[in-house]
Amino acid sequence: MKNEKWLKFLDAKGITKEALNAKDVEEIAGLYTEFNAKNNEELEKLISEKASQESIDALKAEMDKLKDAQFDSLNIRLKEMEMKIKKLTKAEKEARANAPHSLKDAFSDAKQDLIQLKERSKDVQNVNIKAPATMLSSTNISGGNVPVEQRLPGFDTIPSREIRLLDIVNRGTAESNLISWVSQANKDGAAGQTAEGDLKNQIDFDLVVNSESLKKSTAYIKVSEEMVDDISFLESEINNELIRELLKVVENQVYQGDNTGQNHNGIRTQASNFAAGSFANTVDNANFVDVLRVAADQIKIAEQGMPTYVLAHPSDVTALKLIKTSSTDKRYIDALQIVAGQMSVDGIPIIETTLVTQGEYLIGNFMMATVYDRGSVSIEVGRENDDFTKNLVTILAEWRGLTLIKTNKTSAFVKGVIATDAAAINV
Repeated sequence: MKNEKWLKFLDAKGITKEALNAKDVEEIAGLYTEFNAKNNEELEKLISEKASQESIDALKAEMDKLKDAQFDSLNIRLKEMEMKIKKLTKAEKEARANAPHSLKDAFSDAKQDLIQLKERSKDVQNVNIKAPATMLSSTNISGGNVPVEQRLPGFDTIPSREIRLLDIVNRGTAESNLISWVSQANKDGAAGQTAEGDLKNQIDFDLVVNSESLKKSTAYIKVSEEMVDDISFLESEINNELIRELLKVVENQVYQGDNTGQNHNGIRTQASNFAAGSFANTVDNANFVDVLRVAADQIKIAEQGMPTYVLAHPSDVTALKLIKTSSTDKRYIDALQIVAGQMSVDGIPIIETTLVTQGEYLIGNFMMATVYDRGSVSIEVGRENDDFTKNLVTILAEWRGLTLIKTNKTSAFVKGVIATDAAAINV
């Protein structure tokens, strides 16, 4: 590219024509960019100084012409590079074609060296012959990974139960280590009609104070100090492992804690057993749907309102979907509805969870159960035992709370065994 400004620019940078020709495309493109920036500064200066429009237009035209010339120059360079690459490739192919491809060829090439070796009595020569072989990553690569592996983001965590029960019960905040409530008990008498001058009807009942104490659930993990420096890893580890595993224990306690020691008084532990009542031996070909309907009726006649959820094992829910109208009528039963992926029976949503043992179920008005916690999950970081000498850090998660169903609300839940309860109502 021949231009007076361009030549002065190169001269100011101490770049000769020979040095310029020796530069690669990227280096030349960098020089063009720097040169164009100076022209832009000159144009801005003309505009700011309110130079004549003729001067401004002339500079713009010159800049456009220079850019076209730069573009052509770079294209020529790229084509020259392409030709060099093609020639190099051809030369490589010729060299490979002339290279020995077998031990026989290798020995033929070394024949003269071997003859000279035989004729000499004192000199020693080494002839190294390497036969071509299949290249393997296990034998031909050392000192690193070729190609470099691609590391996918995140962790491939072990499959784990999804927390479901904690989402459907009431939640409350505990303000003390002990929560108490007053229940009505031992009710006597009843309201009734009274004739003029007769004794009024008396109602009597006792007030009983009940209480539950907070229970503690804990879990901890140990990580190296290097892992602590990786904040994203640490956050993922805490969320995926520590808190998840802790809440799984809490959920299990809420579901079936046996009310001994540090165990919760779980919902299933307090729930009423299935009672066939007037439906005993009255249902033809009884199945799980029939059991749920009778259990729902049991809750309603106990004046505990409409059941809000059914908890069942996924395999039992699958079996429920497969139930036909009869052995001869292969239509699926109409009692089940699936809307937006949510299955329900008679309008009561069914939650699939492995929290429930296969073959069992729990149905109830879950608004009658409340989980109280003291400040949600707390996380503490520190050292214990030999952590310091091993560069380890202990991360502890702790949850304090309890499961509470008021005394007169336990009949809002019914538990049972599917096969046993179906047999109880079957004809």
